[in-house]
Amino acid sequence: MNDEDLDQPLAERRGRRENRQLPKRYRDILPEPPAALPPAPQPVTSECALTTSPATMSSPSSEQPQNIRSCDRKLLKTTQNTFGLFRQYHATHFPDHDPNENITRDDLMVASPDAFSGNSADSYHPYPNQSSFLLGEWYWNGGLKKTQSGFQDLIKIVGHPRFRPEDVSGTKWQLIDAQLSGDRSCNPSSDEGWEDEEDNGDWAKTPIKIRVPFHKRSLHPGQKEFNVGTLHHRKLVSVIKEKIMRPSSHPHLHFEPYELFWQPTEASEPVKVHGELYTSEAFIEAHRGLQESPREPGCDLQRVVAGLMFASDGTQLTAFSTAKLWPIYLAMGNESKDRRTKPSCQAFEHIAYLETVRRISLALRQSVIFLPF
Repeated sequence: MNDEDLDQPLAERRGRRENRQLPKRYRDILPEPPAALPPAPQPVTSECALTTSPATMSSPSSEQPQNIRSCDRKLLKTTQNTFGLFRQYHATHFPDHDPNENITRDDLMVASPDAFSGNSADSYHPYPNQSSFLLGEWYWNGGLKKTQSGFQDLIKIVGHPRFRPEDVSGTKWQLIDAQLSGDRSCNPSSDEGWEDEEDNGDWAKTPIKIRVPFHKRSLHPGQKEFNVGTLHHRKLVSVIKEKIMRPSSHPHLHFEPYELFWQPTEASEPVKVHGELYTSEAFIEAHRGLQESPREPGCDLQRVVAGLMFASDGTQLTAFSTAKLWPIYLAMGNESKDRRTKPSCQAFEHIAYLETVRRISLALRQSVIFLPF
């Protein structure tokens, strides 16, 4: 051993340990997406023939049946990945757009969160830096009554080596709280607004009316119409269009459904894997029916199925009252569940806000006069 080896770690001095691996029971096999698709072939005119009836060719009219493009579809299988997973398409050729190419390791696994992850300063807006953001998050999300567990979380924040007290001392907390609550009185010249404001989006107001039947022995028998509130909502077509055209979400949307199979060995039978909406039989049947349906006159665009998934949950608006709001969320089933379940991917869109049943019933009671029989 020479003098230069003394400055190296002990593991690097022994070359016989460089190729040594952990025992198999301790190895962690990381997940991976399905195998990549083969290169898309050039379009062949012989695969799809435009079938036109003689009557349509002789006398074109709007009453004649539309031209239907009949394509010879076949089963196309991809190669297997490390786990024996492969895809099977029922199409003329493999799709040109493959969202699985954009899948990263972070999309397939959940790592332990690190408070000081080193994100850019813009990601903490309206907080000026990371240290002030972590303190603000602890204050607002820690509950009204601080617990011993919450105190330990605070100790982890201020005791971290990358925590900087000078960043916190100059933070304007009241201004930040006003921005978070939507109050612009503190900064009237600011042009920044919430995404859900009506002047920045396509939000609409629709009055909700219901008919209430009255007994024939009442003073005014029959059905009476009552206004029970206003529905704040967005049009689904505009939300779908915005979702598909958004550069951050378009690469991850599956427009061509497929079946996912698992075949561990060549001798075993393939087993179908269920897990995504765009690999389900209902989605594949809907896609096949759309492709076999007549096209719109003069339209040769690609036709795809958009899977809409709705969700709702009551939201407490204030901490010291019973005011609630029921937001309606929309997510597209064309996007993998691995991304939909991560808040950082922002896969859900606000499309409507519902009033509570108690408020609607109260408005109805104030408008109806019940008479004794």
